Amino acid sequence: MSENEIYAQAVRTFEGEEGFKSPASEPFPVSRQRFADLKANGLVEEAEAKAEKAAPSPANKMVAAAKNK
Repeated sequence: MSENEIYAQAVRTFEGEEGFKSPASEPFPVSRQRFADLKANGLVEEAEAKAEKAAPSPANKMVAAAKNK
């Protein structure tokens, strides 16, 4: 996310350049100008930046020993 972007959370359902958004939608990044426009229309509030998802821990990658017959 650039410093000119802010995360918005929809408080009313709307469809715009960001696609269909509703209060159940995840927060989404928008430019500060777009955020100001959406907020002025009562559509969004500022949201906390989404925490980066941690990479899933790799499963135990030990190769099973070959079975002798």
